[in-house]
Amino acid sequence: MLVRRGEALLLILLGIPTAAVDWQIANTWALPGWVRLACLAALIGALAIVITSPRLAAVGAALAVGVLYALPIVGGIVRWHLVPSAMALIGDGAYQMQLSRDALMRGVDPYGFNYDGTGMERAPWGQPFPNPALHHLDYWPGTVVLPLPLQAAFHSILGWWDERVWLLIAAVAIWVLLCRLAPGPVGRMAAIAFFLIPGHSLLAVLGDNDLPMVALLLAATLAIGRRRWLIAGVLLGLAIATKQTALVAVPVLAVYAIAQGIDRRAFFKAAGLAGAVVAVLFVPFLIWNAHAFVADTILFNFGGGSGTYPIQGIGLSALLLNAGIIRGSRDAFPFLLIQLPLVFAAWLVGWRWLRHHRLFGDAVLLMGTAFFAFLFANRFSQPTYLLLAVELMLAGQVLRRALPAVVAPESEFSIAAA
Repeated sequence: MLVRRGEALLLILLGIPTAAVDWQIANTWALPGWVRLACLAALIGALAIVITSPRLAAVGAALAVGVLYALPIVGGIVRWHLVPSAMALIGDGAYQMQLSRDALMRGVDPYGFNYDGTGMERAPWGQPFPNPALHHLDYWPGTVVLPLPLQAAFHSILGWWDERVWLLIAAVAIWVLLCRLAPGPVGRMAAIAFFLIPGHSLLAVLGDNDLPMVALLLAATLAIGRRRWLIAGVLLGLAIATKQTALVAVPVLAVYAIAQGIDRRAFFKAAGLAGAVVAVLFVPFLIWNAHAFVADTILFNFGGGSGTYPIQGIGLSALLLNAGIIRGSRDAFPFLLIQLPLVFAAWLVGWRWLRHHRLFGDAVLLMGTAFFAFLFANRFSQPTYLLLAVELMLAGQVLRRALPAVVAPESEFSIAAA
């Protein structure tokens, strides 16, 4: 009964607060009343389809999430490009991603580049200190390179580009992947839980830039579940090269692969492919300017002094700063000494659990748990970081309701561990 009615229940429980947030966005943008009423009618129609027609439930669920999650993002894109404003209606992270590709297409190294004067300084910034991202590109090369052909095509054909187009494509990929991981109502419930966390649409309007990495991790999870080891290695390498935080998920997926019966030879082949993908994307920038690359992507996060990202957000670092244990927001502090034991504990739980359960839902849930353990204790723990962890944990918990996959044979790793 819960599975049969779960889609409608989740759409009601999560859709109402999300609709309230979207309504406030519409008020801020002063959208005409008929536009709001049309969206409300579409949402009610989508919910009615899910409740009354099981055969069309997939269409209704996709329509509801499209109205509640995707439509505000499309509105943000349209408004930024059509409505004159002193503020750029896009988050600084998403904007920097597209600006870094603009620099690369001009033959300029995006690492060490000064983003002052590019328009990024007009992106929403509510902190009491200047935006340090104007002088540091924190994202790894996959973020810059992978969407480059699409951005170049948009510039060539339409004359403009908005990073949220790429993020919407990644969101569609996540929807499809979650539905492929668990075909039927359970997969759609997981996708609804992923996208309709209250407040997700508000953050996504400015650019939910973790989505490409999440899509690659979920694709790797699906490949492992189907024992496509080499494909999983390539996907995992792309995820790592796209964002540093993907490294936190690597041990969980490695354990999941072992639980699914990977042998030593296939394991090392997949690991080698992942490393090769990372190298192919990293080496050109290291050759170009290794100092700028290391300063922007490593020292910026873990160092101390004026070149370090100031402590901010809602995590452990902010608590320690407010308690006076850390004196200044730019002071060096050994956060890794706290993060690593927490994430090691999450990995150990994952190892013990996946050895016996071997479910893709457990793998997704444990990835989210590892992300939460690591990111909560990070130097800066922004709402988008915690959202990354929570959405994976919720989706994984729902996916665990799916029928168990075929139990894999014991691998060499499992036998050795036993």
